Amino acid sequence: MAGKENNAELSINNYFDEGLADGTEPNNPFEILEPEQSKKKKVVKRNHIKRKRILVTLCILLILVLAAVIFIFIQHRRNDGQRYARKLSENIGKQINSAQKAAGITLNQRSSYSTLNNLYASYQAITESTKSCRIQGIKLPEWAIFLNTEADELTNVTYYNYELLEKNVFGTERKSYLDPYQIKVGTSAEEVETLLDLEPYRVQYLQGKTELREYRYCYEDGDTDEVVSYVITVVWDENGALTSISDTRRNYIGTLLASPEG
Repeated sequence: MAGKENNAELSINNYFDEGLADGTEPNNPFEILEPEQSKKKKVVKRNHIKRKRILVTLCILLILVLAAVIFIFIQHRRNDGQRYARKLSENIGKQINSAQKAAGITLNQRSSYSTLNNLYASYQAITESTKSCRIQGIKLPEWAIFLNTEADELTNVTYYNYELLEKNVFGTERKSYLDPYQIKVGTSAEEVETLLDLEPYRVQYLQGKTELREYRYCYEDGDTDEVVSYVITVVWDENGALTSISDTRRNYIGTLLASPEG
C-alpha cells in the first residue's frame, strides 16, 4: 500500500516537474476555466455599454447646446421695440445713419400701415415690428419707433407699444384707481413700474437724455359700473431720477360717440 502511495506522489511531482521543465506553468487540475468565447462576449458587452453611455451623454449635451442656441436666437430676434428705442436714443445728436447702425436695425421713411402714416405725419424715419396686432379691428404693428431729425441729426425717439392695447383699448385692467402722487420725486423708472405694475404704452427720448413714459390703465367704477380710463405720464431727468408725475382721465367713449358736427 505504501508503495502505491509513493508511486502516486511521484507521479504528481513528475507532472509539475514536467510543466516547469519547459518554462511553462503547469495546468492546475483544480482550476475551472471559462470558455474563451464567454470571455469575448463579456468584453463585447462591456464595450457596448460604454458606447451606449457615451452616445447618451453626447445626445444630452447636443440637446442642451441646441436649447441654448434657440434661446439666444429667440432673444435676438424677438420684437423688443423698447430695447431698440433705447439704443437709438443713445445716439441722439448723431447722424441718423450712425444711429441706425449702432442699433442694428433698418429705418424706413414710411410705415407699412396706412393708419400710422395718417396718424403720425411729422416724422422723418420709422422702424416697426414684423408682427401685427389688431386694436378695435384696425391692423397695426405690435410696436413702432418714430424718429425725428434736424439737419440729418437725430433729435428724438418715440416708441409705441400697440400690442398693449390689443386686449383692451382702454388700457391694462386694474381693480381700482392708482394714485401716482404717492410716488416720490427721484424714483427710478424700474421702481415706478414695479409700484404701478404697468408697462409703458409710449416712451419718448428727448435731447439731454430726458425720458418720458406714458402708462394706460382702466378699472370698473363700483358706483357707476362704468369703465374708467386713465393715462399716467412720468418724466425722468438725464440722471434717471423722476422729476414729475401726473395722471389724466380719458373719455374714450365720449370721443367715439361724439358727433362730427358737434
